[in-house]
Amino acid sequence: MAIKIYAGSVPDTQANKKVKYRDIHFDLAEKTNSGNSLYAKKTILDIKASEDEAAIVNSIRNIFTTTPGEKILEPTFGLNLSQWLFQPLDEFTAREIGETILTGIEKYEPRVKVNNVNVDVEYDQHQYTIKLVLTIPSLNIDSKSYDAILAQPGFEFLTNSTA
Repeated sequence: MAIKIYAGSVPDTQANKKVKYRDIHFDLAEKTNSGNSLYAKKTILDIKASEDEAAIVNSIRNIFTTTPGEKILEPTFGLNLSQWLFQPLDEFTAREIGETILTGIEKYEPRVKVNNVNVDVEYDQHQYTIKLVLTIPSLNIDSKSYDAILAQPGFEFLTNSTA
């Protein structure tokens, strides 16, 4: 895998894009390239990048899934939402999850303003449905809704829709 470092300038392919935020996913993702070769299917593991709104969503996902103490230089970082997976499914636990999400986003993600956090208990599916309504002032995004679930095996964003 090659790593390209651009000292002082941005390559021409990115020069015309106006990106405010850029982030990387720490998980390697498979990219399948079906080239002109006869029999070979080339699979490459590479680091994916996200920009602007996707970078902020990636940051929030990292906040939700990081356990405090996991980052050596910032031991208080993270919420570890998976701690509630083996707790009883009830409204009290849903309220605790919602309050933790609200304080965590306000503390660790200053680029967004939280308008609403709604955590619903789905007893039949043994999961919590989380709906975040966020405003991202620097990107001129007002009241956008992000849906997620907290269930076995962990936290996952589902869809993005406008509130």
